Amino acid sequence: MIWTAMSWYYAGPIIKLNGRITAFDYVDILDHQLHPMVQMLLPNNDAIFKDNNSPLHTARSVPSWFEEHENALQQLP
Repeated sequence: MIWTAMSWYYAGPIIKLNGRITAFDYVDILDHQLHPMVQMLLPNNDAIFKDNNSPLHTARSVPSWFEEHENALQQLP
């Protein structure tokens, strides 16, 4: 599996994920890959995040991460 971020202006790095990932792994990716990249590429805090509503993306720990980072990253409903 790979994970990446794309925008109209930039493409982020491609991150290779081995095996299955858990909600904990996903939150770790958001925290250590996505958030720093968004801060660097979109410093005006105008990023909008879109996922595909897989069970991994909707686990209980994920919405709380977005609530903690709502000033830096909006989540598309």
